[in-house]
Amino acid sequence: MFSRLFALIILIALVLAGLHYWKSRPEAPENLRTVGRELKDTALTGAVKTAFELNRTLKPLPIHVSTEDGVVTLRGDVPRADAKDLAERVAISVPDVRQVVNHLHVTGGPVESPRAERTLTETVDDQALAVQVRLALSLNKELKGTDVKVDAFKREVTLSGEAPTAALKALAVQIAKDTPGVSGVTDRIHNMGEDRPVKP
Repeated sequence: MFSRLFALIILIALVLAGLHYWKSRPEAPENLRTVGRELKDTALTGAVKTAFELNRTLKPLPIHVSTEDGVVTLRGDVPRADAKDLAERVAISVPDVRQVVNHLHVTGGPVESPRAERTLTETVDDQALAVQVRLALSLNKELKGTDVKVDAFKREVTLSGEAPTAALKALAVQIAKDTPGVSGVTDRIHNMGEDRPVKP
């Protein structure tokens, strides 16, 4: 009888200890919610980028997309105000996008449509060159965590996206210039410490 009573007391103590432990860790359910939001935001970013790739006007433009809690932020350079407006309209039309923050900078230059002017061989070569530059950037530990995008057209490389400091921006440009096969580099990287992108 005494052993059963003792076992019951131990069992109740374990249950109470478990409940106390669970209540003292509110971050566990919150962590799951945070991971869920991050996955949804990553999927939204990919959906907006895909929508831009499927738009003839927006496809060649170096537009950086980021998402937080369903709010999509656009950064980069576009040649005209109507391209800026179009990017916002396309982004807001993507399912589950709650709001679009449009930080695109209008440069006033001509709309580029370089992909129509390349041969198939040139296109494949440019894609391979862009992969080489991306790999060179990823193999530099100082650039870890930066968000630099790479595009190539007839061996001319365009860098866009974001870098936290001017020094890291300059480093990314130099690495791209040093990559074999690159004939020139256009710098459209947004320095996050500045109000807007700096043109070379």
